[in-house]
Amino acid sequence: MSSPAQKVSLYSVNDLKNATDDALAPYLTTLPKPYTFKQQHYTTNIRLILGYTAVIIAGVLFYADYKLGWDATKAYTGPACLAYFVLNSALTYWIWAVEAGTVFVGTREGGQKVRTNAQYPLIQLHSACLVLMLTKVTPPQLRLRSSTQKYKPTYKLKVTYEAPSGKKWEDKEVEGSFTQWFNTYGYLQKKELYSWLAENIEVLGVAQKEGKAKIEAAPAPSAATIDDATLAAISSPEIMSFSSSADASPATPSTTKKGRPKKKT
Repeated sequence: MSSPAQKVSLYSVNDLKNATDDALAPYLTTLPKPYTFKQQHYTTNIRLILGYTAVIIAGVLFYADYKLGWDATKAYTGPACLAYFVLNSALTYWIWAVEAGTVFVGTREGGQKVRTNAQYPLIQLHSACLVLMLTKVTPPQLRLRSSTQKYKPTYKLKVTYEAPSGKKWEDKEVEGSFTQWFNTYGYLQKKELYSWLAENIEVLGVAQKEGKAKIEAAPAPSAATIDDATLAAISSPEIMSFSSSADASPATPSTTKKGRPKKKT
């Protein structure tokens, strides 16, 4: 069961951006095959590992100092503070330089066959050498980065769609107004957002066209037919007589009286 639509303040650009970002992954991961994207969470996982590790270090040092006192923990305070500083610096660099506003990273199912450099040992067969080359399926990757400007209701989306070989099939930045997919009440119109994405991202446009073509080409559902066994059961005399008797009006008893026979004189 899908969650109800959430109302967003039309005067908050940050809220509009967050609502739009949250709608991207459900759409990209439910496209018709073979255009379905599988979301990758490694950037988020690394951010969580760095953040939680720094918090754990600070928490353990505070607990040890509270229980054991300064004299017992002063030898560990310096290294712990240094580790906390390094982890927070790495976390800041990761958020601003590596993620850089990334809202979706996904690989397309099916992928693309890429010839590798690995070679298997030669197999001799009737004095002939056969070289077996491996091919592996490496999926292309789609990366989306979003950004906004203060006091400007414009949504910017950096699109990078690249092959496993490193060749970029799409590398561009597109812009759209939040009024294109938010109504006057502050509710996100997913159909309009998905149409905007399909117009600006080539692979999504192809997926949308093929999805519509499959729906139009699907045969219309035929009316239900009655098989011979059901038809014979319906037309059997027992059922017919039962239905006839049920529909007929009940018989009323006769009210006529028989007269007495006359006595012979």
